Amino acid sequence: MKIGAFAKLFHVTTDTVRYYIEIGLLIPDKKNIHYVMNQSCLDDMAFITELKKFHFSLQEIHQILSYRRVTNFSDHEDIDYYHNLLVEKKKQLIKEKEDISKAIVSIEKAVQTSSPSTMEEKYTGIPLSFVHLLYCPKCRVPLEMNDVTIKEVYIQTGSLLCTCGYEATIEQGIIVTANLYETSPYPSYFYDKETIKEITPSMINLFEKGNLWFQKTLKHADLTRKIVVETNVDAFVSLPKYIDDLDSSAYYVFSGYSLAMLKKLKKRIERMNPRLNVLYLLNSDLNLPLKPHCIDVFVDSFSTNDFSLLNPYFPFQVLKRYFHQHSTIVGGYSYYDSMAKSLKKVPALYPHSHERIMYPNYLEENLAANGFQITQSETIGHCTDPGVFFDYHVLHEKFHMLMYTASMT
Repeated sequence: MKIGAFAKLFHVTTDTVRYYIEIGLLIPDKKNIHYVMNQSCLDDMAFITELKKFHFSLQEIHQILSYRRVTNFSDHEDIDYYHNLLVEKKKQLIKEKEDISKAIVSIEKAVQTSSPSTMEEKYTGIPLSFVHLLYCPKCRVPLEMNDVTIKEVYIQTGSLLCTCGYEATIEQGIIVTANLYETSPYPSYFYDKETIKEITPSMINLFEKGNLWFQKTLKHADLTRKIVVETNVDAFVSLPKYIDDLDSSAYYVFSGYSLAMLKKLKKRIERMNPRLNVLYLLNSDLNLPLKPHCIDVFVDSFSTNDFSLLNPYFPFQVLKRYFHQHSTIVGGYSYYDSMAKSLKKVPALYPHSHERIMYPNYLEENLAANGFQITQSETIGHCTDPGVFFDYHVLHEKFHMLMYTASMT
């Protein structure tokens, strides 16, 4: 009998039959280059099929089959051996059944306690404590508020106006500026399930090392009543992962260009600690409606990479007017070796990107040109296959991750 007919007889694939032959579960005859399934194969396969129904592993089946081949189960001792195996397997399956039943009960309890519908939702908005920081990014004067609705200490809806014509709206506690991309630069955002599927576990592990570096650095920083800003949260966002461990008196600002991402981010932080002072800005050009020289700590969670991938200039060219002489940057930057082929793919896929984005010296050179000096840096690793989300990456090239701190010179 040929392999195809044999496989069809036992309702398995030909690949399965070939694998069983390879590991010695089946021993067919061989004519020229073809296998011929003999009577022993039929008997063995019937026995294998029965043992699989009993939940024996292939390794266990191999041992039992080997014993049968030697003894043919010809006397009482051999039959007792097989009988005892079945009894032990039954005990094992009963134990597994009990463990599975317990696991199902535990999962049901976990589902009930983790269901969003059973958790108390706490909705926040723009904290009133942020009002004095809301400035026109053009005129650099305080913005006027119109038609605002306030719930407890949060502004929920309204508009922000300036005599120069600048206007922003407040929707569900989020400031929506007019400075937005006409179309979304990415089809998805970082917290999106489909996006996460497009990033490999090795790259996520590297991001996690970066997160731990951010956490350690910021926990040692004095954030008492300081203004902490993180932009481009659509591509990567680090603060929410450990914000509950940081100073609760600080003022946190998150800016991104996806409303869906900001809403999801807002909900996550509200569930972690609704009492935190947090401002959410929908913006894409970094002309933020914030008071000049107000940023104490800027968290560059690879926002330099993201911004300069979509714009032909360095983000701190725009942001530097929000810094003061004691401002610090805590950041991460990804780059390739200077001769990497990936660097040539970037401008082809992102024609508006900065010509030096993801080159090794891009960050340091541009920080220096904008009045910053790197005070600490550490390359924490690299990834050769970050995933299809990084569409410019050439497989096997090293995608390095650098963590750094910088201050005004």
